[in-house]
Amino acid sequence: MANNKKSQQVEINTDLAMDIEQILNGGFAPLTTFLDKESLDSVLENMRLPTGEIWPIPILFPKKNNEPINSLDSLLLKFQGHDFAVLDEPKTFEYDLDKLITSFYGTNDEKHPGVQTSMKSPHIFITGKLRGISKLNKILDINYLEPQDVKNIIKEKHWKSIVGFHTRNPPHGAHEYIHKSVLKNHDALLLHPVIGSKKKGDFTSEAIMRSYELYTEKFLPSDRTILTPLLTYSRYAGPREAIFTAIVRRNYGCTHFIIGRDHTGVKNFYGKYDSQKIFQNFKDVDIEIIPFSEPFYCKKSKTITTKEECTYGDKYYVEVSGSKIRKAIKEKTEMSEIFIKKEILNTLQNMKNAFVD
Repeated sequence: MANNKKSQQVEINTDLAMDIEQILNGGFAPLTTFLDKESLDSVLENMRLPTGEIWPIPILFPKKNNEPINSLDSLLLKFQGHDFAVLDEPKTFEYDLDKLITSFYGTNDEKHPGVQTSMKSPHIFITGKLRGISKLNKILDINYLEPQDVKNIIKEKHWKSIVGFHTRNPPHGAHEYIHKSVLKNHDALLLHPVIGSKKKGDFTSEAIMRSYELYTEKFLPSDRTILTPLLTYSRYAGPREAIFTAIVRRNYGCTHFIIGRDHTGVKNFYGKYDSQKIFQNFKDVDIEIIPFSEPFYCKKSKTITTKEECTYGDKYYVEVSGSKIRKAIKEKTEMSEIFIKKEILNTLQNMKNAFVD
């Protein structure tokens, strides 16, 4: 019999390929495919799926061309010329972009990088039954651990408590303080830098990974640390994205997750500690949150510390300034090792592409 099934090919970008891989490998559990209209409504209104499970952010497949697909049996998703995945029984739905943007980011201000990106999106989205064909590490020169890989390491090492750390920046003194603080009370640390697309001026994925490789090799106990990139991209969505980053680390086997100042925020669009406060409304997230206030350098004790630990008072506090670290990297000037290790600073200064153009 002739095969009468109708199919189309669609080329996808790296961020969409990352979403697909995370859906299929369990990194984005409980998702099993892209959100449909009912699920998107529920996520935007309640930060939960219609089933009641916590899921705070839209994971969507924007429709970029005008060809009808509702009559198709499948869509073949191509990535850089390779067969990557299939979406069976594809269906489309329309959605009000203004509602999507305002609900997701809490603002429609075009100065917000997430708003800027989302405003360029089509207002029609595709969903269906998703199945994989290939993986990113078969197509790109990239090494990473999948959720099951991390869980296997945890099991082999008999770790009972493992703390996840989310970042889109190279490690500096405040990060080191946080990492070493949690290792005093927990078995291990998962360092999980985001390597998807970022806004102009952010550190490149190469800069982040190279500096973290150096950092873990020289300044952390290698037998209690896992470093692997996370296949996702920055949304800059503040508290909503904070919940998302916690759920993902739970899916990778973490028992605890660090939330610091302005976690996954951008500029002044969210309160400094909104990303910590939001977890009070989501007690069933099933991962324990470790909140940190902003670490600083105390001139009196000559250490990086926090207000909870230091008794000397504000007049001795010096901010660990990310903007000053960036300036030192760009201008190739020296900086105290209190704020960033010399080897890491030099590595970043010698890179041609430390920042996203």
